[in-house]
Amino acid sequence: MKVLVLSMTVGQGHNSTSKALRAALVKRGHECKILDTYKFLNKAIGLGFDKGYVAMGRFVPKLNETIYKGAEKANGRADMKLYFPWAFANLAKNKLQKYIDEEKPDVIVCSIVMTAMLVTALKEAGMYDERIKSIGIVTDYSLHPFWEYTAMDYFVAANELLIPEFTRRGIPESKILPTGIPVDPKFTRALPRNEARGQLGLDKERFTVLLASGGMGFSGMVPVIQDIDQMEDVQIVAVCGSNKRLKNKLASVAYKNSVEVLGFVDNMEKYIDAADVVITKPGGLSTSETIAKCKPLLLMKPMPGVENMNHAFLLNHSLAVHCSQYQSVSQVIMQLRLNSLKLKEMERAQRKWGKKHSAKALAEFIEKLV
Repeated sequence: MKVLVLSMTVGQGHNSTSKALRAALVKRGHECKILDTYKFLNKAIGLGFDKGYVAMGRFVPKLNETIYKGAEKANGRADMKLYFPWAFANLAKNKLQKYIDEEKPDVIVCSIVMTAMLVTALKEAGMYDERIKSIGIVTDYSLHPFWEYTAMDYFVAANELLIPEFTRRGIPESKILPTGIPVDPKFTRALPRNEARGQLGLDKERFTVLLASGGMGFSGMVPVIQDIDQMEDVQIVAVCGSNKRLKNKLASVAYKNSVEVLGFVDNMEKYIDAADVVITKPGGLSTSETIAKCKPLLLMKPMPGVENMNHAFLLNHSLAVHCSQYQSVSQVIMQLRLNSLKLKEMERAQRKWGKKHSAKALAEFIEKLV
């Protein structure tokens, strides 16, 4: 069986989800190819989305909310197809059709709504082989605008709690797969905390805080770490992703406690195993990885837009706690350390609604389609 995943680089979540599914499929003996779709169709536009999203996240996150609200307003309108991603899909569909004809996949998976729009444009133009089943992966804890207007055969949801939102927006329940946002299979295995700390060279006795910034890093990490550093006898690991400026800035600060500042790491699962609490932004994939590990999860201020929806969902269902201007990170951590009831509540919710075998479950479903 051959699966083609149409991904896109806007941050790293969509590509990481695509790679997680590929790993599960390859393990089962199937062929899976990932295409960075916009960069393939038009390199300048693809790079523009990639670099623009990173710059927006680091310097003007409020702009993301403006763009998201614009998408919400355009969603379902008579002139919706004039909105850029739809218009681009119509213009680029011929090149994508040629690629699909050459690759001859049995199944196409879209890990972002914009590539689902491209497949939809092909179907609406009568240019798509309907024998190729299509699956869209919704990589957040909310349904992004336009998903319900894409012609996917199936839609992957983070869990069963999202089914009402999907059906309310017009997606038949028979098309919803609540198998979870695919996370890499390595997040399904857990190392004992002290074993993970030993392998990573961390102190086995100290309370350990992991600050995971995602692939891009996020603004405000310096005051967050300085706040945590006021606590007694803790060790902090800060993962800055590809943000070299942030890494250098954090490394230049003097701390009272042990602070390890890292760039991009390929063993995040071990750092989560080693941690007593994980602090991150409410991105769909990064939170799903922590939930898969059943670790106490503390959310930072969301990047305006869909992360606001993720934030609300995760808090409403006891999957995480959060800090704010009214309660600092250190306050929330100290309260958690005393609140075994909250920790147990969070762990129960994560075990109930987390989908650590999400990639495997989706791979098994795809097998049955062919």
